[in-house]
Formats: sequence, C-alpha cells, structure tokens
Amino acid sequence: MTDLLLHHYDGSPFSEKVRLALGWKGLAWRSVIQPTMMPKPHLVPLTGGYRRIPVLQIGADVYCDSQLIARVIERLHPEPTLFPGGSQGLCLATGFWADRLLFLATVPVVFAAIGHAVPREFVEDRTRLMGGRGDFSAMMTPGHAAAAADTLRAHAAFLETQLSDGRDYLLGPAPSLADFSAYHPVWFLRSIPPVAKTLESFSRISTWADRIAAIGHGRRVECSPDEALRVARQSQPAALEHGVDPREPQGFAAGERVRVVADDYGFEPVEGALLRADVHEIAVLREAPEVGEVAVHFPRAGFRVERA
Repeated sequence: MTDLLLHHYDGSPFSEKVRLALGWKGLAWRSVIQPTMMPKPHLVPLTGGYRRIPVLQIGADVYCDSQLIARVIERLHPEPTLFPGGSQGLCLATGFWADRLLFLATVPVVFAAIGHAVPREFVEDRTRLMGGRGDFSAMMTPGHAAAAADTLRAHAAFLETQLSDGRDYLLGPAPSLADFSAYHPVWFLRSIPPVAKTLESFSRISTWADRIAAIGHGRRVECSPDEALRVARQSQPAALEHGVDPREPQGFAAGERVRVVADDYGFEPVEGALLRADVHEIAVLREAPEVGEVAVHFPRAGFRVERA
C-alpha cells in the first residue's frame, strides 16, 4: 500500500511542518487523528513505544520524526522539491535549529499565557515526556517565560535578517523544508490568541508567514485509527532486506536486537531486529498483535541506538 497516512493532531506544530510539505507537493493524504497525550492505544502498537507526533505510515512501514518524514515524502514525490538548489543539508540543519532552539523558546511563552486553561493531566503528561529533566509546570511561570521571550526574539532576528533583502522564502524564490521548519514555531505562536502578536514587530517574518500559510495542506481525507491499524495488518514492510553500513561506528550486525530512543525528550525506547542502519536512518523490524510485522524507521540525527 502506498497511501500516506499521517498520524497527527491539528494543534501539533511539528505536524504543521509535514502538512505544509504535503501541501507544497499537492499530495493526497489520509489524516489519522491521535490524542494529544497518553494513552495512545492506536499509535503505540505501530511504533513499539514511540509516542511523539507526527508519525507517517505507509502500509506496514512506520516513519517517526518530521525530519525523516520529510525525506521520505521527497523520495516518493520529488517534484516540486523540498530542497531547491541542492539545499538538503542546509534545510535539515535549519530544521534541527528550529526544532530544538526556536521551538523550545516558544513553549514557555505560549504556556505562560494559557497556563490557567491547561488541564492538569496535560501538564503531568508533558512532565513525563521530559523524562526527569524538569517539571513542565515550571515553563508556565512568568520568570521562565520572560527569559524564553528574550531567546525567542534573538532567534527570530535570524529569520528577519535572512529575509531582509526582500526574498519571498528563506533560501530564495521557492519554498523549502527550511521554510516549513522555521515556520512551525511561528505558526504555534500565531495560533494562540494571547501570544499571536509576539513577533509582529518583525514585519518580514509576518509577511513570510502569511505566504507560507497560503500554501495549504494538500488534499486531506480523514481516516480512523482503527483503519490505520488494519492497513498495517494487511501489509508487509516494503523492504525486508538488511542494509547495515559496514562503517557503522558501533558495529551493529543485521538482525541484531537494538533499542532506539530520542536524545532530547520522549525517552520511550523502541526495540526490534536491526533492519537498516546508515548515517541517515535506522530501521527495526518488530511485531505486535494489533499490526502484525512492521518496520519502524527513525532518523539517525536526534536518536540514540544501542544494543537491546
């Protein structure tokens, strides 16, 4: 099966990055809405434990993290490109900056403004997601938000400077993954009324953000989570041959049991038999009653791999 099933929820900033990539390419895709917090009984069977959003499912292949999802979409549908002018490396590096610095500066700004309306269960869920690195409620304090606002403005100035020559998009006349990556934290701010005008003094960012938003999300069709699990059960992973780079630093062997876990937050490990390992991607083969045999794919940058 080749249908693109995007597991997401409408308020997810990282999903907005992927939705825009789908929109830029004019693609049809199936929208599988997942809960904003645990439990996620229709996602975890697919991923083997990974709980973050978005996740792209193509049959029995499951792709985790927006970085990898964008590369998969580009491989399957290369035109129009997400990487104009041979900019893939720059786009991916920009995405890493946007995900880990720009976005994380927006979180305290947003949640300090709306903290009074955030359910306790959500705060507890996000504290667990941080994996012992702090209490999410601390991000909702005015002092933390003020410091984050300073950081946010400094990083937003990078975007304003990049757009200062009047270009339409960050890398020139055409949009790229760099735009969609840098836009998703801006979209998050603009979608929350109390902080929607946080960056309005950056006039070039505002005009650019309007231009990005106009791209849209392509052709979205709703799909139930139960149907997504059925698709996995009735499919087989696309590539079952092993492909392990002989230069693999840890010396992993094909078929070896390994554990994959994010290195920033959301530390739920995924275990399986090593299917693929190279400088860009790691994939493991695993099985669960709800989905049968699935291949779960992760980007190499941003994830740790160790023997199970």
